[in-house]
Amino acid sequence: MAHLYARAVLAIARAGEELGLEEGLRLQERVESRAGFSLSLDDLLLYEPLLPSELAAQLRQSASPFRGSSIHPGELAKMIVMDSIAVVLAKGYVAEAEARELVRFATALGCTVDEIRTLSAETAPFLSALDGL
Repeated sequence: MAHLYARAVLAIARAGEELGLEEGLRLQERVESRAGFSLSLDDLLLYEPLLPSELAAQLRQSASPFRGSSIHPGELAKMIVMDSIAVVLAKGYVAEAEARELVRFATALGCTVDEIRTLSAETAPFLSALDGL
């Protein structure tokens, strides 16, 4: 699950442009903080970009009572929203493409645009791209 989370945050961070050094470092920091272990950014970059629908499908599969996953889609959406914003703000702003990708991932996990706005209230000036959604 940590790998999927990291790939989702990476997909959002890469939506606007190439991943900068500051963003990459912050991504590694966030993943390590959430997962309790580090994932190699170089290895993560080798994977095909994760689509929101793929993340939702993987989460549904792991939600089986026999697979042992205990994360609720809303909780994962919250982590992705908050951590993606923190990662992309490493460069000082949130690009419109990044905000749109963030919305795509969060809504694929059942989060509404209003919930995203609430989760990102502290960074509202940086998320002006959400105003058109």
